[in-house]
Amino acid sequence: MAFYVDQKASRVGVLTTEAIKHAMCQMVVVMLQERRIHVHRPLVSRDEKGMLLRLREQMEVYSYQFKLGTNTFQKDRVALSGKVGGMKDDICIALQLACYFTNLETQRAAQGLGGLA
Repeated sequence: MAFYVDQKASRVGVLTTEAIKHAMCQMVVVMLQERRIHVHRPLVSRDEKGMLLRLREQMEVYSYQFKLGTNTFQKDRVALSGKVGGMKDDICIALQLACYFTNLETQRAAQGLGGLA
């Protein structure tokens, strides 16, 4: 069995900083534009139609959310989220994690650096 190891933090798992979240999102956008992301048919799910519907809904809503500071001392904030109006974004996050860290692992393997333990 293999696990992804965050070398800098010396722990099993992935580090998702703000910069990594934006990079993951950008990578998925590029891969979608290049038609490099596909949904396998038949989809392995107890509720194939429902899962495809949730995927579509989450992909449509997931976006940059802007929040203005309430006074001059607070910074304006921007975040990636699909949690709008009670919706969830877990499928979008899983897709981004898969694309980003699979690509990162492929690059590391090509350089002989590894990353899985």
